Amino acid sequence: MNMTADLEKEIDNTVDQAMQAWTIPGLALVIVKDDKVLLSKGYGVREMDKPDKVDEHTLFAIASNTKAFTATAIGLLVQEGKLAWDDPVTKYLPTFKLQDVNATQLITVRDLLCHRSGLGTWAGDVLLLSNYATEDIVQRIRHIPPEYGFRAGYGYSNLMFITAGLIIETVSGMSWDEFIRSRIFEPLGMTDSLTNPRFLNERTNIAIPHEDIKGKLQTVVQRMDAHIGAAGSIFASTADIAQWLRLQLNQGSLDGNQIVDSAIIAETHTPHTPMRLTAIEKKLFPSRHFSAYGLGWFLNDSHGRLTIRHTGGVDGMLSMTLFIPEENLGLAIFTNKLPNAAYIVLTHYLVERLTNAATQDWIQIYQDLEKEENAKAEHAKKQRDDSRTKENHPLFALEEYAGDYESPILGGAVISAEGGVLHIQLQAHESISGTLEHWHYDTFLCKWDDPVLGESLMPFSSNGQGQVTEFRVKIREDWIDPVEHVFRKK
Repeated sequence: MNMTADLEKEIDNTVDQAMQAWTIPGLALVIVKDDKVLLSKGYGVREMDKPDKVDEHTLFAIASNTKAFTATAIGLLVQEGKLAWDDPVTKYLPTFKLQDVNATQLITVRDLLCHRSGLGTWAGDVLLLSNYATEDIVQRIRHIPPEYGFRAGYGYSNLMFITAGLIIETVSGMSWDEFIRSRIFEPLGMTDSLTNPRFLNERTNIAIPHEDIKGKLQTVVQRMDAHIGAAGSIFASTADIAQWLRLQLNQGSLDGNQIVDSAIIAETHTPHTPMRLTAIEKKLFPSRHFSAYGLGWFLNDSHGRLTIRHTGGVDGMLSMTLFIPEENLGLAIFTNKLPNAAYIVLTHYLVERLTNAATQDWIQIYQDLEKEENAKAEHAKKQRDDSRTKENHPLFALEEYAGDYESPILGGAVISAEGGVLHIQLQAHESISGTLEHWHYDTFLCKWDDPVLGESLMPFSSNGQGQVTEFRVKIREDWIDPVEHVFRKK
């Protein structure tokens, strides 16, 4: 297939429509077919209200698309005989523990990379926003309660991937960042890409993150100190990701050089953890038969072909990497706005268009889905608001809620009463702070200072003797962390 002028114009028009539908400032797109780059270009601007354009070398935070790099890095160590997929994690990290003692003994390197540790999806992820060292974060995993029995269910876990990053460091004697740079970026000629925002330094061709906050599009802070590392900290350009896609489609070879053994690539593309097809998947793709997670990759069938993909979402950024081996086709879409469905819509459109499958109006389909989801969210919020008991006061004086608290997972928290208002500050990071407004009885509504974190209900408990003893909180449970963290008063 060649990229004709008419096809490129059609793609450009569809991209423009999707960007307008979801008010996206900037987007970058790459398409690889038969080991050649058909299209690699940018659309829109790096930052709203500023003139600098996105191009194929603009850096975007690719978030969880990082996971496949980490799994491949582990594979390189397997290839060299320095570890095995099924080695126990404790062989390399002796102090590593899960809350389940048996799971601690059984969990392997492979298990870290396919989301079957027993932890629930995103469990403990607020730790990735902390200023704790990565080693300290991994030590705190032992306090997180499992949602499933070990290997008994799928639970997407960033914490398991940062653990895998520590194993890479232990075995190789190199930092995860240096290993990815020297063993993957450099051999592939990925000269734009960086492993962490702290290495941006003097770079200027960078997409700025944006979010819809209270109905208004605005830029948000790029977290320079988040410890998401091996789970999601890479910044890349579409020009670079084209090389990564070529490597995946060529079973580890690039321009005649076998950079990763084909058996390692095949292992990462093999289903390891089955996933239930969601109701939306069944509705949108009635011919889909399976969904699974490999090692750093999602796997499913699409139009009768194996599709290997991953998404990435981090503050103000959403992205997709996808390839179809049978078609020798790969693509990636990076956007600098969260939320948006354009990166998914354009993926579906391009897969259909480039494989000659029947096409659908994906923009309209996803706009209709969003209306349904927004209506459900509004209904849930109304139910929450309606459940509030009006005309009541806190059971204790505000000063009784103030004090030092401690959580085994998140560490300390300080609640202070100043001028008739309660404030909270978590030890985990100075940005995790907020103001508490009385909701009803002994429950307060925390309005976090960071708009990305939104709001959380915080019920307090007492010991029956007039003393406040603890509070519970979920911090942005819809996508940051579903765990209800318990803070006990010291």
